[in-house]
Amino acid sequence: MRPLDGIKVLDFTHALAGPFCTYHLGLLGADVVKIERPGFGDDFRHYVEHGGLKAMSGPFIAANAGKRSVTLDLTAPAAREVIRRLTERSDVVAENFRPGVAAKLSLDYASLSKINPRLIYCSVSGFGQSGPMRDWPAIDHIVQAISGLMMINGEPQQDPLRVGIPIADTFSGFLAAYAILAALLQRQKTGTGQQIDVGMLDAALVMMSQMIPGVGLNRAPPKRSGNQGFRMVASSSTYKTRDGFICIGANWQPQFEGLCRVLGEPEMATDPRFNSNEARMQNYAPLRAALERAFADKSAAELEPKLAAAKVPAGKVRNLLETMSHPQIGERDFFVEAAIPGLDEPATLAGTGFRFAHDGPIRKNAVPTIGQDTEEVLRELGFDAATIDEMQRTGTA
Repeated sequence: MRPLDGIKVLDFTHALAGPFCTYHLGLLGADVVKIERPGFGDDFRHYVEHGGLKAMSGPFIAANAGKRSVTLDLTAPAAREVIRRLTERSDVVAENFRPGVAAKLSLDYASLSKINPRLIYCSVSGFGQSGPMRDWPAIDHIVQAISGLMMINGEPQQDPLRVGIPIADTFSGFLAAYAILAALLQRQKTGTGQQIDVGMLDAALVMMSQMIPGVGLNRAPPKRSGNQGFRMVASSSTYKTRDGFICIGANWQPQFEGLCRVLGEPEMATDPRFNSNEARMQNYAPLRAALERAFADKSAAELEPKLAAAKVPAGKVRNLLETMSHPQIGERDFFVEAAIPGLDEPATLAGTGFRFAHDGPIRKNAVPTIGQDTEEVLRELGFDAATIDEMQRTGTA
């Protein structure tokens, strides 16, 4: 019995933020029916091809495994009855149309909640369903720019730098899933549905929560800190070694002393310039230079376990391929396997990032081809074979 077994999700999402939300609901056991355009499907199917597979891009696979794909022309009159029946049986509707588009298609909360008052309805958009920027187009790096996220990323003397993953999209989807779970709990108490409005700009600000109070109090924007730790001291930063880079976080006095011992530089811990946090902050440049010299001829791979044993937070800077094969990740059973039509071996996907002691998230999935579940779902909704044939003949489904 998985957490969301029995929960049915009607998924009108596309691209990344919305599908990532419903992907995580599916990992928890929800039955997610994804509505796609006949013949073409979700735009993200064609974002970039991997392994020579058509309509199966890596980004699409990452956010859509485990769903059932139904093709439906949402503008066709015959589609209205399909949507009505889907809405009647659904617990959740998720959409990330541009604001206003759902209403034009009669797929907005006002329309669908009349059919099913217990419906949890979640909209994900760039700037939310209200405000002067509501109708502006938005994609991930645009939201990173507007939110201030790009301005705090990168080295202090360099230009603002985009975070290297679609972080605003991804976190917006995760925040939407969190909101849906909260609304489902709320419905257990009230018996009524809920309308949820998630804006990517809002989500980006949530990620910067730790900076907001200081900016508000100081009335000054934060500065880019590059590879330094959040505390902005030289003993919490990133250093070059003879076999790559290592990131350290010696913020407190015992940690700094442990760092000096492991580096074979015990005199550094007693140097008046460095023997307290205040002194280390005042003497950032000489401490940085001393640590650069100390790290230069050492091995990051060898230092990493030694620093951990000394209770100094530290980590060798790895690429994603190295991390994916790390024993720690293997022990955590992090990955999900997804069968891909046309491939003999399953694809590796990210899981939920948490584990249950029992009845936890789904571990194996499959990625649907465009519309592969259309007939099955239409039969479940009570449509007969002749009607299904007619909808497919006319391009409605």
